Amino acid sequence: MTTVAEARRRATMTGALFLTLTPAVVGTFLLHRWFPALDWMQSWLATVTVVTFLTYGYDKLIAGTGATRVPERVLLALAVAGGTVGALLGMRVFHHKTSKEGFLERLGLIIAVQVVIMAGWYIFLRPH
Repeated sequence: MTTVAEARRRATMTGALFLTLTPAVVGTFLLHRWFPALDWMQSWLATVTVVTFLTYGYDKLIAGTGATRVPERVLLALAVAGGTVGALLGMRVFHHKTSKEGFLERLGLIIAVQVVIMAGWYIFLRPH
């Protein structure tokens, strides 16, 4: 049986994911259409990076106002989805989440996994 708090947290999480990933998907299609030289992956990475940066800025802006914040899981999910550069820039520019040890550890793990994946791609899978 779920509590009211759990249901509210789940609704907040779902809503935040919808409000961040929808503009990323729409932006990807628009960017690819306006700049056909970009492939789909480049369009996605550019768009999700901008959305992630703006999300970090928004969350910092509303911090302390009593408004519903962007859950940390959503901020991390955006990094997993390819917005790592936007996350790092958002943390630096807005001084957001820079002292949260648990958050920094999880983001560091995400970055490490992404580096290993990229290295594996370039070493073993990239067409020569």
